[in-house]
Amino acid sequence: MSKRCSPILTLSVKLILLSTLLALCACGKSNLDMKTETMKRGIPDETSSNVTLTEYEQNRIAYILNAERIERYYDRRILNAYKVEIEALDKKTGGTSVLKADSTIVDEARNMILAYGNVQLMSAEGSIFTNRMIWDRNSDVIVAPDTVMLVRAGNILRGKNLRTNLSIYPTEMDSISAEGLFEEKEFLNW
Repeated sequence: MSKRCSPILTLSVKLILLSTLLALCACGKSNLDMKTETMKRGIPDETSSNVTLTEYEQNRIAYILNAERIERYYDRRILNAYKVEIEALDKKTGGTSVLKADSTIVDEARNMILAYGNVQLMSAEGSIFTNRMIWDRNSDVIVAPDTVMLVRAGNILRGKNLRTNLSIYPTEMDSISAEGLFEEKEFLNW
């Protein structure tokens, strides 16, 4: 003849077993303590608004970047800037040029600046308008691979695949069309 356990005793035993099981599982390594890899893209290491950055090159100012917002990725050495104006100082002539764009990528590892969206480059020699521009700071060569409009002394040249420097002189371009009054000697100096 077996005796039945009281319901209180049965409930107590179940609670003790459950709490022991929880204690054993909870003592393991938590998922929150695990190491994770560095994010490859995604979230920037630094985000700032209304920024002015001054880039120096051998104790002289190379350029001054003003942006409405920047995102910096330390491990990739990349700076994304939005609503940008860059005042660049030409090493050779000492003059200044102004580059404006909707956004830029400053690639510090390759020493390049890539500008996108409503890009304008203005200097004493003229102005360039395009959608995309690449400034290789190692050689001070500027390339605009898309359709380009070059305005100089009120005259307009349109073309593709522009190659120039910060002072916008000399300039090379493919598929050229012109608007304005040109004399042969003036056209050859472009």
